[in-house]
Amino acid sequence: MPELPDVETVARRLRRTVAGRHITGVRVLSPATIHSPHPRRFIRELSGRTVHMVDRRGKYLLIRLSGARTLIVHLRMTGDFELVPHAAPVHPHTRVILRFGRADLRFTDQRRFGHMDLAPSEAEFGPVAELGLEPLGASFTPGRWRALLRGRRGTIKSLLLRQDLIAGIGNIYADEILWQARLHPARPAHRMRQAEVGRLYRSIRRVLRRAVTHLSRYGRPVGRFLEVRGERDIACPRCGHPIAVARIAGRTTYYCPNCQR
Repeated sequence: MPELPDVETVARRLRRTVAGRHITGVRVLSPATIHSPHPRRFIRELSGRTVHMVDRRGKYLLIRLSGARTLIVHLRMTGDFELVPHAAPVHPHTRVILRFGRADLRFTDQRRFGHMDLAPSEAEFGPVAELGLEPLGASFTPGRWRALLRGRRGTIKSLLLRQDLIAGIGNIYADEILWQARLHPARPAHRMRQAEVGRLYRSIRRVLRRAVTHLSRYGRPVGRFLEVRGERDIACPRCGHPIAVARIAGRTTYYCPNCQR
């Protein structure tokens, strides 16, 4: 499942390539990809608009359009966009095509889990409106982070995965963030000391920023810079102790039982 760095990378790429372009036509090859409105209305309302900006909120892409509309896209596991000449052959996994004159922006999705919604704004689209703080945004300050954690009884990992608290972090980056912060994923959040809360805050920002930079420059795989890569039987890069695997917060979790406390 794409996490914040993956979606941010796609948003930046689209911002460079399609912002300012006029949509001259729309084709929906897979109606199931369109959650709302009905595919016929989706085509009608999207055609003729101009792409003003491409942003990200949590794990969602926000393609802001003229006429007060936002195309909200969740990539899910295999969704992606490619800008190609209009005459290029259509890939079998192409689900939606936005035409920009002689070029197409094509949404491909092998697993068919990705989806699109056309809404007046993200504020009127429940799943986005309910998201928590943006961990790379200006509003995510040490003070707000401490306030967010105050009194929370869940494990540290479960809180990192709660999209209504902090948006965009998934299983892979939660493990990396906790390893970098030297914090055990099953530890109750309310038992962290102030210094540890600060360490976790810095780890969140550092790991996500590094991931965005890496993906923007090199693309996948992320394993080239992640220290905890979801692999069994490897040694902790910091202390050499075997990495442990456990079910924590309902997710398969990789951590070092020796140096994560």
